[in-house]
This record gives sequence, structure tokens and C-alpha cells, in this order.
Amino acid sequence: MMDKSFEENYKKVEELLEKLEDCKENLDESIKIYEQANDLYKELKDQLAEYQAKIEVIATNE
Repeated sequence: MMDKSFEENYKKVEELLEKLEDCKENLDESIKIYEQANDLYKELKDQLAEYQAKIEVIATNE
């Protein structure tokens, strides 16, 4: 999902977490939602690392 913007991925994680909070009866569904949210979280973390590296390059070149 790296083709989506940071904001889109962040919004999706928020939606998944809300869905997880509402899903109190079905454990299998809760686990699937958690896995999706966790995968997106990892992608967001990677995106932030890329942005940080770009900012460091820009700051070094000034």
C-alpha cells in the first residue's frame, strides 16, 4: 500500500482502529482487522523514515 499517501494510510489505520473497537463479538474478525492495522502502521513508520531521510539530506545541503 505504499502507493497511497501518508495521510490516506493514516486515515485507514484510524478507521480500522474504530472498527476494531466496535468489533467485540467476533474474535476472528478482530484479529484480521488488527493485522491490517498493524501492516499499515509498519508502512506508515517506513514512510516517516523516508521523509526523515529526505529532510536530513535537504538540511545537510543548505
